[in-house]
Amino acid sequence: MKTRADYILMAGRVLTMDTERPVVEAVAVSGDRIAAVGSRAGLLALASPSTRLLNLGSLTVLPGFHDCHMHIMGLGVTLLAADVSPSAGATSVPSLLDTLRNWARANPGEGWVRGYGYNQNAFPGARHVTAADLDSAFPERPVVLFHASGHGAVANSAALRAAGISSATEDPAGGVIGRTADGTLTGLLLESAIGLVTRAIPPMTRAERSDAILRASDALLSKGITSASDMGVGGASLEDELAAYRDAAERGAAIRMTICPDAAELWSPDTVPNRADLERGLNLPDGLRLGALKLFADGALTTRTAALSEPYVDGSGSGLLLHEPDELRNYIRSGHAKGWQVATHAIGDRAVALVLDAYEEPGPRTSSPDRIEHAMLLDSGLIARMARAGVIAVLQPEFLARLGDAYVLGLGEERASRLNPVTSLMAAGVTVAFSSDCPVVPGSPLDGVRAAMQRMAPSGRVLGRDERCDLATALQAYTVAAACAVGDETEVGRLRPGMRADLVILTSLPGEDAADPEVVTVMSGGKFVYGEGRLL
Repeated sequence: MKTRADYILMAGRVLTMDTERPVVEAVAVSGDRIAAVGSRAGLLALASPSTRLLNLGSLTVLPGFHDCHMHIMGLGVTLLAADVSPSAGATSVPSLLDTLRNWARANPGEGWVRGYGYNQNAFPGARHVTAADLDSAFPERPVVLFHASGHGAVANSAALRAAGISSATEDPAGGVIGRTADGTLTGLLLESAIGLVTRAIPPMTRAERSDAILRASDALLSKGITSASDMGVGGASLEDELAAYRDAAERGAAIRMTICPDAAELWSPDTVPNRADLERGLNLPDGLRLGALKLFADGALTTRTAALSEPYVDGSGSGLLLHEPDELRNYIRSGHAKGWQVATHAIGDRAVALVLDAYEEPGPRTSSPDRIEHAMLLDSGLIARMARAGVIAVLQPEFLARLGDAYVLGLGEERASRLNPVTSLMAAGVTVAFSSDCPVVPGSPLDGVRAAMQRMAPSGRVLGRDERCDLATALQAYTVAAACAVGDETEVGRLRPGMRADLVILTSLPGEDAADPEVVTVMSGGKFVYGEGRLL
């Protein structure tokens, strides 16, 4: 029996990301699957009286974008908090305090004042805000600012008191509590020390978590993202967070979600569960998947906690390792033995080398290659090792566009220009997938594609001109390669018959004309989930 199409979309071009038929004129959708791709005339043969024919004129169709490293629930949470990012105008203590006061007045029922997107590198002298600065506006109400990187925070005195943090509190393993020379608390909390204050914040309810995921899903769809991975789920309870994800999926979250447990938050190396057993027990609904085991080797460049082989140029040391090397290796060995793909955050070259030491050890492996998340500061030797080990590099090109000048402050221009070496990695045979780490940056794939093509910092300086990539390569990294990174390449990433009907319709592509490209409409699983009215 001949397949009948529910939709036939005819466009100026359809970029399938499939090497067999890379550019076609039309795509047919039946149910939640791609029925066919090809010429307009050929696909019209699949039409029936009930088929909806959509002539998209000069618009461009391609597979839905895939953000294989972000924080879905975290994005939803930030959407309800104060935006204290530099792009929102928080570039000095007065402007930051004004933003917090406005949010506090608009949210009198919220006990804690929370701000997200804080980045001291945009402030005069790259000086951190202090507890005393925050106390001047909020002497009694607890305030905590979360750094854009996710690897730091600043708390006021009320928040420190609520968390039981005093000058006598020792630094936790893998973390730093900021102090002046005489031992006075500055309010700065780095890495694991952040948890000391977040544990004092009243926990979200299951309904609030579900609402956050739904908000995030809607925000991602507006950017053309149809698949996303939450890299670090669990916190105090994997069951609680997964329950919220189940609720959101059942309530209509339209993105395909991959959930990656935060190993060190949930288990010791000896108690990492067998992946297959855990997956069976979770009984996840359609659209919700279990992904890689997530680990952290080091911190971030913007907080000077990424672990480097040579010190930062501003005298702030050489960064932090978040696990002792033996402990990190034990986590990775255990993950491999229990059937997990392992995805390890490693930004600095010292951290990347330690991760590769563990990945290179002989032992069992899954069919999905291990990943290094960020892999920002590399040299030719590390790149060659990644290629030999078959590691996938999951990069965030938007980091350079948003944070490039901060990297120069910490690393100097020569090392900053070597960050995210896309062209060198690909030339060595390393699979490179793009993502955003949103809400660290806003996370539009169109912005990420442009950033990968330009490698331009906010100041306009180009960092690593030879590492720029072309449009086709950037699109491939945000679709096919991203799907490969999560082991979902048989379902998404291409417009090929039998694969999920996840697609995005754009006005144009980055760099093609003077106007910025826009997301017009998004289809997920054969249903229009964003902007359908714009096609009528």
